[in-house]
Formats: sequence, structure tokens, C-alpha cells
Amino acid sequence: MWISYSDSEVNKFHPVCERALNRALLLLEKESEYRVLHHQYTGSLEMDYVIQNIITGKYLCVVEVKRTPSDIHSARYQFQAMSYVQMNANESEKPFYILTNLEYAFAFRYDSNRPRVFQQMLKPGLSNIGSFVDDDEETFTSKLAEYFKERINEYCNNTYEYLVTLEEFAEHMEKLKGQPKKWKSYLAVSLYEYIRGAFTFLNRNDLPDIRVFHNNIARICNEAARVNFKDIFDYSEDKFENETNVENSSLINLYDFGNQNISGDSVSGILHQIVSAGHEHEGEVPTDLELGRIVAELAKYINGNLDVNDLLCDPAAGSGNLVSAAVETLNLRPTQILVNDWNPRLLELLSLRLGLNFARTVSRDNSPKIHNSNIVDLENSFFENVKIIVMNPPFVAGINCVERKQEIYRKICSLTGENSSINIGQMPLEAPFLELITHLIKPGTTIACVFPKTHLMARGNEAQLIRRLILNNLGLRVVFTYPGNEIFDEVVKDTCVLVGKAMHPSDSIEVISSYEKIPDLDTHRFSRSLSNEFTVDFTSMMPGVVAKKVTIDELRNSITDGWRSLNSEMVDAISFVKANFETAPLMRTLGEYDFIVRPKRGNAGNNGGSDIMFFKSREDLYRQFRNRGVVLKAGMRNARLDTLDIGEGDSEFLDVTSNDEQIIDEIIDSYIQLPARGGRQQRQEKTHQEWKRILQRESRNGFGQNSVLVPRAIRTSGKAYLSTKQVFVSTNFVVYTMSTYEEALLLSTWMTTIFYQLICEVTSKDQEGMRKMEVADINTTFIPQLDMISLNTRNRINEIKDEIVFLNLKNPEIRDIDKIWAEELFGDEANVILDTAQSLLSFLAHKRNS
Repeated sequence: MWISYSDSEVNKFHPVCERALNRALLLLEKESEYRVLHHQYTGSLEMDYVIQNIITGKYLCVVEVKRTPSDIHSARYQFQAMSYVQMNANESEKPFYILTNLEYAFAFRYDSNRPRVFQQMLKPGLSNIGSFVDDDEETFTSKLAEYFKERINEYCNNTYEYLVTLEEFAEHMEKLKGQPKKWKSYLAVSLYEYIRGAFTFLNRNDLPDIRVFHNNIARICNEAARVNFKDIFDYSEDKFENETNVENSSLINLYDFGNQNISGDSVSGILHQIVSAGHEHEGEVPTDLELGRIVAELAKYINGNLDVNDLLCDPAAGSGNLVSAAVETLNLRPTQILVNDWNPRLLELLSLRLGLNFARTVSRDNSPKIHNSNIVDLENSFFENVKIIVMNPPFVAGINCVERKQEIYRKICSLTGENSSINIGQMPLEAPFLELITHLIKPGTTIACVFPKTHLMARGNEAQLIRRLILNNLGLRVVFTYPGNEIFDEVVKDTCVLVGKAMHPSDSIEVISSYEKIPDLDTHRFSRSLSNEFTVDFTSMMPGVVAKKVTIDELRNSITDGWRSLNSEMVDAISFVKANFETAPLMRTLGEYDFIVRPKRGNAGNNGGSDIMFFKSREDLYRQFRNRGVVLKAGMRNARLDTLDIGEGDSEFLDVTSNDEQIIDEIIDSYIQLPARGGRQQRQEKTHQEWKRILQRESRNGFGQNSVLVPRAIRTSGKAYLSTKQVFVSTNFVVYTMSTYEEALLLSTWMTTIFYQLICEVTSKDQEGMRKMEVADINTTFIPQLDMISLNTRNRINEIKDEIVFLNLKNPEIRDIDKIWAEELFGDEANVILDTAQSLLSFLAHKRNS
């Protein structure tokens, strides 16, 4: 076969698409009017192809290419394609877009009055263009060119028509969301015809025309249940209406759509959007299909193929993306699939999707097993024959899942007779969920798990316990990291894949790191490359992917500091920092320094009221008292200033100890009457006296003169600040107060250097492109022993302190302050070491922000 679904999207699929698009323009004799452009940007988003008017520069349409038929049914990828046109409003000649894997395609027309993607789908719906198996490359390219020719001609002549099948279906299901009996009844009738259409395409005649049942829902369900799809058609009088009204035109459209779309992915995607709307914060987000295939490959690599009686299980299956992705990779039979989800509405999606994965063979005795249970209600016996767990556990912040965690902890205790090993602080939900699974399944069961990457690097107590859990309970064997973009649009956490054998710790762990985006990985080559022998250093496993092997002792010894050595992009920088700072006699960590005041995070606004404390930041409040003689002090709310010395800060602070009580009372009364930010209702959360106590408390919490302010979150600018007077600081900073101005100047200028910013890149955690650091992280960074700095360096720094410009981390330019510190620390080698640090910093900042 000349092309396969596992080939690289960019290297194999894109050239075929480009040839066909150019050929289509030639066939239409429009090659002098339009041209095909590859990888054009709209904002920060990169489009695969656009057809551009040569004269006006405007786009006729956008073409987004994916690899598999399932991908183009994905609601996420359809939304991605729509977002390009949406952002291109001023650049578009016409708002058309196409989503295709080359064999199949959907065409759309953006319209803000039809805001959901399926409302923008154009007739004929799914187009079957050709076959990678049956057509040679030239024949296939000709068919694809003909398809593009027809679409481009329609777009130029505005001869399009919207496909309303899914729009009507979605609108009706949306209305019934809060009416369980009507929901199940309408869904059963609609999906019966959809499934019948899919079966008819495959020459399966198991299901008679729905009209023979004369709208008798019990008979419809009983007939469909003979085939299976039981979670859609499990009829009982208390769950279903006796009858429901689905218009005949809708039934015809659903039958036709099923006849085109056997997989059920589009309908499942729409239903998942409806069912899970508003529940994303509870972890109900579908797994990316491309990532699901990688998870399956890694599970197969560690476990091998399944025997006929072995099961694959997803205990939090959602709409079934992970399991669907595993079907082909592991050559699964229907009876080898066991899934569970606690949301009963998702069972219908699972039943449809998994059933149609086996549309040719699915039957009552040959179907996946689908369960609806809270994970804490499952017993060990449920997992009796399970050999592989694939899962994307719910990612929920600890503060938002207190009750859910406690029931999991109680279940762990009931299973083991001991308290959970991770029941502390603000533990996120995914950690106890993983721990419980490891106690429910048999030791040695393979677990392939999508997990937040931040837990590998963070230094907090919770992260340290999670790393112990990963080593010991998960029995870590493989860590796979990848760029976070184009994965999980609804999730703000970067993820990785962890694979292990439950309760069987391994002496060595393979670390695989992809520089390629997941959609661009050649999964077939990736699978073959897993058999390579890995060394202790990162080496190329295949183009765009590196790998190495680490010992369990190495990871155990770095549990406290985080597994930074797993980051292939950071290895050289870690070695550089270790060689030049960690072992240098003139250097020490900030945590070793004897500060006059214990370093701590700023606290102004921690209990709310930032826009009354930082008085000038709220213009509608400040304006009322501008001429009333209100005394304000230096304040720092955000890291927006571009000068080392903060002066009066970025937003002066309302210090109640310096003002008359009467005017403070007036300010509080006015503040209470103001609407909250964003136009919400008037603020009623706190009384006048409560606000007054907060202001009084915060006015006692200023930091003294000679304080150095370190931003806790930085993206592209390497900042540190110096205050020569008392300053009130928000929670966005960590503050180090020095005994003298000279010490504060030395420390703050060092913190602006290429060297220190590189140390921070190595020491911090990457949180979705933001460099995040807490007190514990900053205390591990290296600074020179300030009392040993030469007088010459002190004088030179004093001369240029007002000229310091903060670094652009992605493109850091060597400044005088960098040279001064380099010469002080490294003498004759200053230039070489500084050049190396500059290169490493630029590389890491680019990768973090990519």
C-alpha cells in the first residue's frame, strides 16, 4: 500500500493533498486566479492549506488534513478547522473549509449565525473519494483532484447547501437533555435508523424498517436489542415513553447519514458535547484520537498481544476514544472489551461507538461489556480477566474534588486495610484514582495512562507522593512525552503517557520524548522503533523522537527535586548548570542564604479585594477619591513593569495605617457598590467590617526596603525587581528582603542575567508554556556569594543599573550586565560560557512557548 494511516501527516498526506489541489485549479482553468499555499498562519494557529486569490491575497477556502476516517469525524478536529476560518474573517474571500483524510472529506461553510460546527456542514455530508488499498497513487490523486474541483467550483459560484441532519438531531437532543425519559425515547428511535443505515451499507439486514413498528418504542427497542446496543435499547416502562414523535424526514436523513458514516463517531461526538457540557471541570474531556493510538501502541509494547480470553479495560471510558483507538492496534474482538463510566448518559455513546466499531459482527453474544458504576463501587472481581488498562483519569484540582477523593480513600482503605499513601493536602483527583485502580487490578496488569506532565517535575509534597505512586504502584516502565499543542483543547494541562505493570516496579525505565506533534508521528514507524535498544543518553529512536533508559534508583533519588532528567530538551542545560553553578565554589543556593527576613510569597489580595488594595488599578474607584488626599504606598500587583527599580510600583497600595479612618470607610462603601470585574452583579460577599479587617491586616504585611521581587510566573520576559522602599506585594511574587541596598542590587541584577534565567528554566515547571516557580523552586536556584563579589564588579553594576533592559527569553541578547557577571564568575572563559548559556536559554524558552 502506497500510503497508510500510520504514515506522517505532513510528510506523506500533505504532498498528495497539495498535488490534488493544484491539479483541481488546472482542471478549472483557475491556476492564474488562485494558488495553493502550505502552512499559513492565522494568529498563532497553523493551517495546513489555503486556496488564495493571487490578486487580493484573500482565502477562498481552508483545507485541513488528518490521517484516518475517525479523525475527520472528530468534533475537536472539525472545530479546529472551523476556528481557522473564524480567525481569518478579514482574510477570507469566502468562509469555506474542508476536513479530509484524503479518502473521505467533509465540507463546511462558516456562518456566525450557525455557531456549531455540525450546523455548518454542507451537502452531501461525508464524501467517499477513493481507497488507499484499491487505488494506486495516480488514480487516487486524480479522484481527489476531481473532488476538490467540484468543491472549488461550488465555492466560486455559491452553489452550496447546508446539511441539516445533525443540526436537527442535535437541537432536539439539546432540548431533551433535562428530560431523561424523552431523551432515551427520542434517542432510541433516532439511533435505530442511524444503525440500520450503517448495517444496510454493510449488507446486514438484521433490522427491519422502523416504520413497521408504528412508533411502538418497546418493539423498536426489543428488535434492536436482539443485535445488542443494549445501553441504548434497554427498554423498561420507567425509563422510556410509550411513544415519541420523530419526523419522517429526520428518520430518512439519519438513515442516509448512517449509510455514509458507519463509525458513529460524528453522532457520538455531538452527544458527548451535549452530555458533558459544563462538566469539563469534573474531568469529562474526550481523549484525543491520535494520542489514543500511541497509548495503544505503548500498551501493546509492554504487554504484548492479548490471548482470546484476556480483556482490555477502560475504567473511565467517557465516549470511548481510547478503547476505539486500541481496537485495530491490539486486534481486539468485541468480547475482549470491558468499559465503565459513572455518567449514565455516556453509556449510550459507548454502546453506539463500540458497537459500530464491530458493525459487521456485533451481536447479543459478541459485544463489548459496558458498565455504569462509580469507580469506588467496583470490586477486584470486575477486573478478573483484565490484562491491559488504558485510561485517561479525570483531571480535577484537589480543591474541587474533596468529596470524590474521600470516597476513593475510603475504598483504598477497605481494600488494603491501610490508609492511602497520598492522602494529603490538595492532591488532584487523578492521583487517588490511579492508586485505587492499582489496588483493584491484579499485580502485573499493564496500565497505559494519560497523565498530567507537571507531576513529573513539580516540587510540592503532592507531586513527590505522586512520583512514588508512579514508581511503586504503577510499576513504571515507559514515560512518553510530547508537545502539548493540538492535544486536548478543553484541557489546560500538558500531558504525558505513563505505562507500567501494577505493583511490579521495574529496575529500568524507558524515556521516550517526541519533538513532533502527535498528529505528525508515523505511528507504524514509532511501533517498530520501540524494539530498539536504548542507552543511558538520549539518542534518536526515529526522526523527531529520542529515547533513553534510566534506572529506578535514579528516579527514586530525584523524587524530591523532580524528574527533570526525563526532559530531553533540558538535558544539556541541566549539565551546563551542574558544571558551572552547582559545583562552583563561589555559588550557593538561595535557600542557603541567611536572609534578614524569611523569603515568602506576597500576600496582598490573597483573601480577595486586590482592586481596592491596589488602589490605582480600579479606575472607577480611584477617580472618586483622586483629589481627596488619599495616601498610597508602593505596590506591585503584576510583573508588567519593565524597569529593575519599581519606584512606586505598578499599582499603588491603599495603606489604611497612613489614612484617616473616615476616608477609609468611604472608600470601602464605594467599593462595595461597584460591580465586580466582568460586569457581574454587585459585590455582596463581604461586609464593610470584613473588608476593613482585611485592609488593616494587609497594611501590616508590607515588605521592607531593599526587597527583591521574583515573579512566580513568566512566559517570555526575564524579570526581577528591586524596591528601595517599603512595598506591598501580591501573590504573584516571591520576595527576598536583604539587609543592605548593595546586596539587594547585586541579587536583583544577577536575577536578570542570562545565567540566572537559564537556571530558572531548569529549576521551574512548565505549566502550559508558563514558567511557574514557588518559594521551594526559587530557593534551589544558584546565586553568587554576594560578600565575595569584587569591588570592580560592584562599581560596574552600579554604573549601569538604570540601563538594564529585561531579556526576551526566546531571543536573548547579551547585554552589559551579562558580560559583567560572566567576567566576575568565569574570567577568561566568560565569552564562551555566556554564548553557550544564551543558546541554551533561547532553545528552552522557544520549546516552552511553542
